Amino acid sequence: MGCSLSCRSSSCGVKNMIRVVHLNGLVQDFDHPVSVSEVTGTDRPPKQFLCTPAQLLSDCSQLGLQPDTILQAGHIYFLLPYTTLQSDVSHVSLASIARKLTAKAKSTKPNSSTQPASISLWPSPDSGLVSCGAQRLSRMRPWKPVLDTIREKSFNRRSESDLQEGNLVQNV
Repeated sequence: MGCSLSCRSSSCGVKNMIRVVHLNGLVQDFDHPVSVSEVTGTDRPPKQFLCTPAQLLSDCSQLGLQPDTILQAGHIYFLLPYTTLQSDVSHVSLASIARKLTAKAKSTKPNSSTQPASISLWPSPDSGLVSCGAQRLSRMRPWKPVLDTIREKSFNRRSESDLQEGNLVQNV
């Protein structure tokens, strides 16, 4: 079982558009040419970074695109806050984010006014939830094992359970 994503989106409609998807699900289309700094803004230090789906899933140390990079038309980019790169974030969580944001980008029609998604991919710190699917998991019943009694028998001696069983038989 694996996960593969393509940076090129054939379902984006117009091939000369650049599609940027925010963490909250907002999809923005830009005309070509546009640079990373035009999309991310001029915040110093930057609070967000722009990356491709492949970069998000890779182990490279430099995750975001450089501010002077010109974005390629027909590609999908993610605009994510640096807080998504928390030290305890797993590759499974990043793959889940990449899958959800790519699906959102492909399902949104070009130049349509899109609203941010109502679901949150990252739980609030005070909720105590760790993973993206933790909200759904918290509603599940806790797991309880079904245990059966195990009777032990020794070869030479009688076990305690045999002695207890013998006492029960004599008392009845």
